[in-house]
Amino acid sequence: MNPRPTESLAFFEILALAMAAGFGAIWGSFLNVCIARIPRGMSVVSPPSHCFACGTRVLARDNVPILSYFLLRGRCRHCGAKFSGRHAGVEALTAGLSALVLWCFALDAPGVPLGVRAARYAVYFAFSAVLVVLTFIDLDTKRLPDAITLPSVVVFFLGGFATGEVAWLDRAIGAAAGYALVRLIADAYYYSTGREGLGLGDGKLLAVMGALLGWKALPPIVCAASVVGILVSVPALLVQRRRRAAAAAAVAAAPETPTVAGGDATTAPTGNEQASPAPLSIRRAEVPFGPFLAASALSYLFLHRQVWALIERAVLGG
Repeated sequence: MNPRPTESLAFFEILALAMAAGFGAIWGSFLNVCIARIPRGMSVVSPPSHCFACGTRVLARDNVPILSYFLLRGRCRHCGAKFSGRHAGVEALTAGLSALVLWCFALDAPGVPLGVRAARYAVYFAFSAVLVVLTFIDLDTKRLPDAITLPSVVVFFLGGFATGEVAWLDRAIGAAAGYALVRLIADAYYYSTGREGLGLGDGKLLAVMGALLGWKALPPIVCAASVVGILVSVPALLVQRRRRAAAAAAVAAAPETPTVAGGDATTAPTGNEQASPAPLSIRRAEVPFGPFLAASALSYLFLHRQVWALIERAVLGG
């Protein structure tokens, strides 16, 4: 008995999603290279993947995305140096994003020509991959490299012509407004407090988002990132501050070390004042904002139709 059309379609979609996930995992392996090397000013293509501890080149059989990490138990085959579990996490995240982009913009897109679907998958997957790289670099270094953000503004502005979802003028305004918004906030904060607050790298990241998603995407992205950033960062900083206070109290309560000077038993300071952890000021704490912007931009990418429907309902009163 021949399968019914709906069954064949479901099988095709599952196969396509699996292939997209595999494709994304392969690219996730390359994204790990970018995350590790770009902040160091290294080439992402040469030398080939190698262990940072012993310098031994990673064999092809040990470079299978996600799977190799678990087979090797997160260690180098040659020297036993431990690899971060984030390697497999980035590969899995990129695999999931690839499948989600395919589903939202290629498979679940009735009436859209096949060429446009393919273009949307390519552009939006590349956009997602760039956000993944910038997120983890920002977490590691609290920097967003110009080597990624500046070319991405141009690439995704041009890519917007292929997707055909946002008018070029809206995207041009979005690119300019994204940077200008952060520049105004950063300058105002600096001149009012005398210290740097929001980094200009965040403005360039917003320019990347505006260049593809248009200026209308920026307010929801910034608002969502700000709310999530506060909800996540403030409790984390409070916990960190409490731990530092506890560590400082433990150091201060440590007994003094007896020493002998001139034949008499005396005591000498242990240097607790110097060893005590510095108090953490929440006002001066440095928290990377890029990851929150990236998460909000990806949420907007996949849910923007629902987002605008909610905004219209709120404005029009139902």
